[in-house]
Amino acid sequence: MMLQKWNPQKEVYESYEIPDTWNVSLLEIDMNKIVNCVECGKKLPYGETLTSRLVHNKNGFGYGVCLDCYYKEHKD
Repeated sequence: MMLQKWNPQKEVYESYEIPDTWNVSLLEIDMNKIVNCVECGKKLPYGETLTSRLVHNKNGFGYGVCLDCYYKEHKD
């Protein structure tokens, strides 16, 4: 699956490919639904994800990331 990832240094979106087998999400009603972190692929309940500041859909909404990847995104 092809997504877009913000490159803060260049200030542009770049293509970002993830495996088709990953279940990434922008929003879920069921907070217990298992999804993959859009950065590392870790499986976790959607309710435990945080919003990615880098990987977005074409409207600029962030996908869910795990806590570790969330902190990594904010270090860069």
